[in-house]
Amino acid sequence: MKRNHCFRPLLLACVALSAWMPPLTADARELLASFAYIGCNRVGFGVTDPAPSTANVAQLQQTLADIQTLPVKPDYFFFVGDLVLGMQPDNGQTAAAELNAWKTLVDQSHFADSHIELVPLPGNHEADASQEVSPGNYVEYPDSANLSAWVAWLAANHLAKASNGPSGPKALQRDLLAEDNNQTQTYSFDDLKSGVHYVVLNTDSLSTVANPLLADKTVASWAPLHWVERDFAKASKNRKIKRIVVLAHKPLVLNNPGPHDIVYNTAPHTLGDALLKLFGDTPKFAGYFCAHAHEWLYTDKIGPKHNVTQVIAGNGGSELEGDWNPEGGPYFGFTVVNLYDDETVGVVSYTRPAPDPYNAPAPQPAAKPAPEIVFPVVGR
Repeated sequence: MKRNHCFRPLLLACVALSAWMPPLTADARELLASFAYIGCNRVGFGVTDPAPSTANVAQLQQTLADIQTLPVKPDYFFFVGDLVLGMQPDNGQTAAAELNAWKTLVDQSHFADSHIELVPLPGNHEADASQEVSPGNYVEYPDSANLSAWVAWLAANHLAKASNGPSGPKALQRDLLAEDNNQTQTYSFDDLKSGVHYVVLNTDSLSTVANPLLADKTVASWAPLHWVERDFAKASKNRKIKRIVVLAHKPLVLNNPGPHDIVYNTAPHTLGDALLKLFGDTPKFAGYFCAHAHEWLYTDKIGPKHNVTQVIAGNGGSELEGDWNPEGGPYFGFTVVNLYDDETVGVVSYTRPAPDPYNAPAPQPAAKPAPEIVFPVVGR
């Protein structure tokens, strides 16, 4: 049974799709850094065959194999949430079991032998639980025990790149955070060899803002805006940092989003709008890379200055959006992001046809690259 609490038909608003810049020659630019990323590989409710990992195993295995054989080895592989199905209010037991089984699958692929660093971050299926408020209608909320299970899993497997996220009474009060365990849920790190500052953002942080639909719960889709503002200020002043990249689970903009589908943006806490303004005011900003919607969508020219680019790569293996009809048919895959020295960013979607059923266990074909989409850094 498919629960009606995560996704609705989604199309991006304010879309200026595929703004192709003129191709540049190899002599005109050099690659500073690259990373691969993906989101949303978990299966749906009622699908029990891939238990206990709840991964779309065939798609996950092929993606791990594909990334290891890329012609240029990426610096990192970010998995931006919904690794597992989770979403249970059971003191974190389901989340912990599924995450451990997921890590076993990755270990069995020998991905570590590639020396590409795996950096997972939480999605709503890791961070949240849900409660049925009417037949078939579920309301999500950040679950303290599930988030604690995530933090413990990161620590046990050494999967957090840093632990400089919101910490201490002042930071908690500033961002209305409920618990002091956010240091590895949201954090940042510098790759000084490439001059890139990476921000890993939990878009389902546990806040103190009451959920209007659940008396004893808090709102979903919360993000620590003020921590991000302070982090950006430091990175902007650092002369060694040339680019700032943000990776998160939930998008900032969607057309007709469901109640849990974008970063919280309800007055007086318009976090999504504030983040778009911050990104557009930051010359080093090089893109917002997310998932959550089970599709692949590139959107540029968003935000107050129409200069922010968002990429959704939620086509990692979860059941795809029913109204997503790309040319050539729906596809699974992953995305590679290239950061160039001429203040441009290249995005390459690697695609393989989606099978029927979507979680078919048979081995899948290698993904093939689509043409690179190139866009400018905000300050270019």
